[in-house]
Amino acid sequence: MKLWKADEVKVIEEPRLAAEVERKLPWLIDVLLYPASLHGVVYIAIFLALRLLIDLLGRFVFSYAGPYGGVLSLVLYILLIGYVFYYFGYCIFDSSKGGRRAPDISIQHTPDKGDLISQLLLILGSVAICFWPVAVYYIFTQRTDLFFWLLSGLGIIFFPMALLTGVLFDSFDALNPILIIRSIFVTFLPYCGLILSFCVFGGLVAVVLLVLRRVPVLGFLSNVVKLYLLLVAAHLLGRFYWWNKGKLNWEV
Repeated sequence: MKLWKADEVKVIEEPRLAAEVERKLPWLIDVLLYPASLHGVVYIAIFLALRLLIDLLGRFVFSYAGPYGGVLSLVLYILLIGYVFYYFGYCIFDSSKGGRRAPDISIQHTPDKGDLISQLLLILGSVAICFWPVAVYYIFTQRTDLFFWLLSGLGIIFFPMALLTGVLFDSFDALNPILIIRSIFVTFLPYCGLILSFCVFGGLVAVVLLVLRRVPVLGFLSNVVKLYLLLVAAHLLGRFYWWNKGKLNWEV
């Protein structure tokens, strides 16, 4: 079942040239500003507020319920993570249709618990299909040698395409290694650019979080940075499909 429909998302269905003309800012700045829409800011605030609420409930309410309190906290955290990843997937979908700023989830299809869990499992499935070889290797060898890092690198290379196919097709069947490898092959150079972009943004995240941890007063901003850059990553992935949909020919 599709978690969202194309007609529920207001997107730009213009040719590539028109999209270039509409861009008012340099590409890098435009990408970094993707979560800076009203909806993006509101959703980031909602996610942070829910995280704080769950923490407070766990500390001052659920703590009196013994082991059941821990289970309740865990369930709420899973639903929150599912909500975050549902919006993450929605941003990928919206960007794949030409969206330039973080969208609002359609009122006609507010996600229920099943949608949240389904999206979370789909993303975890994308992780599993890319990183199970390195996980199995480490379990049996307990080594982080050259072969371990080689398998890790291959997982990192395959992961963005696996995630993109899983989200856009909204199906575990899309996590087909043949489809993933073929899609990388037909978009090889742009995909290399996407991987490089993710590496750069990953480095920026690591540097920012390291700085924030060293300044206790600013430590609380780390979650804001994580959520903000998570939406930037979603936009990069969706825009990759937007620019290369002719080569990919997925018809989604």
